[in-house]
Amino acid sequence: MLKKRLILAAVTGLFATTVAAQANLFKPDDAVKYRQSIYQVMSAQTSVMGAMVKGEVDFDAAALHQRALNLGNAASLLGDTYFPETRGESTSNLLDKAWDDMDGFQAKGQAFGSALQDLIAVSGEADFDAAKARPVVTKVLQSCKSCHDDYRK
Repeated sequence: MLKKRLILAAVTGLFATTVAAQANLFKPDDAVKYRQSIYQVMSAQTSVMGAMVKGEVDFDAAALHQRALNLGNAASLLGDTYFPETRGESTSNLLDKAWDDMDGFQAKGQAFGSALQDLIAVSGEADFDAAKARPVVTKVLQSCKSCHDDYRK
């Protein structure tokens, strides 16, 4: 239970510190590579969850919950990778629009964090099933798409 609370706290504040001074942790190109690696892990988790709620693979409540926790763990690492010096890195998929509209970008991150928080909570309940999974997983996936549509190349 403590682990869930820590993940929820990290996810909730996910993009709140995106412009904090993180440049001393990574060189900009390394931060972009790290960020992209984190997103690959997140994509792997959401792909399986999406396949479960679409019926493409067998639904497994415990596995979906674990993937939601994994997603929260990975997402909590992103804050270290967003700092102004990464703007304009040639390997970055982040549009300049994100830097120009940081409030909007952070709002998308907070919407994702809120949706993920709901998914982690609901998927940890004893009566969690495919019917309950569908709307909360869909909300997470929609929050991802919303940010990609506005801020990703």
